[in-house]
Amino acid sequence: MESKTFTGKEIVLYARSISPSLANKERRVAQFIANNYEVLAESTISDVAKHLKISEATITKVCKKLQCSGYLQLKKSIKAYIENTHKSESYEEYSDFRKEDSNTLIAEKVLINAMLALQETLDIFNYDAFNKACEIFNNKNRNNKIILVGSGGSSVICEDFQHKLLKIGIVSHVYKDSHMQLMFTSLIDEGDIVLGVSHSGTTQHIVNVIKAAKDRGAHTISVTNYMNSEITKVAEVNLVSTAQNTPITGENAAARIVQLTILDALYTNLAIKGSEEYSESLIKTSDVVKDYRY
Repeated sequence: MESKTFTGKEIVLYARSISPSLANKERRVAQFIANNYEVLAESTISDVAKHLKISEATITKVCKKLQCSGYLQLKKSIKAYIENTHKSESYEEYSDFRKEDSNTLIAEKVLINAMLALQETLDIFNYDAFNKACEIFNNKNRNNKIILVGSGGSSVICEDFQHKLLKIGIVSHVYKDSHMQLMFTSLIDEGDIVLGVSHSGTTQHIVNVIKAAKDRGAHTISVTNYMNSEITKVAEVNLVSTAQNTPITGENAAARIVQLTILDALYTNLAIKGSEEYSESLIKTSDVVKDYRY
């Protein structure tokens, strides 16, 4: 994606994703692009500079980080996006929850938020990174260890992936405690795989684990919601989702669904393209639980 010109929609999504990693003034520009792109489409660069109380040069700098030659190209791309979609994919309609919302409407909004997060991630997904992650797992030696690390809600994603891997006979380890994570990292060998999940990409001990594992020669993969976050700077491969914040559920609720789906895709690749032993293990692990079902 770095070598091509972004569409208007990609500009909006990418601006949202990189904004946390930018300096204060640039972050304000990126957030304005992500959250007020319809206003931007009708504004001059002077209008935006005056509104944000920053220089036009700062706006131009952010435009270039979004793969645009300048503000005019960015504005043109966003305007085309708005005209083509006619707001049919507008997020704002579903992002606010109100006390007067019916139970049905609340459920509908939550489900639509998840659907939009999946669609938006599909629009910016880095398939080169996904291919590299698949290659790492498919080429691992039998003795290589797999460690999955995450905190809070991210640890649940790790446990789900651990369950999936076990279905095809791949044993992995999940550690939630930061001390346990670092202790296990100290025992990592070259060729091992460490996958870290951090929604913000800034969870310090998860970033430290990835960095330490990489220094010891392990393959490192991050799963996060933000491009250019701290974890993406140290991991070998980065699998990035994109989900917009909602006031109550937060952005990690929808992002969690996307990240589970990304790892489902990785698991599916292994199950289909892996060794015959994976297929045999899938049959064994499925058969062993059949007697526990009605």
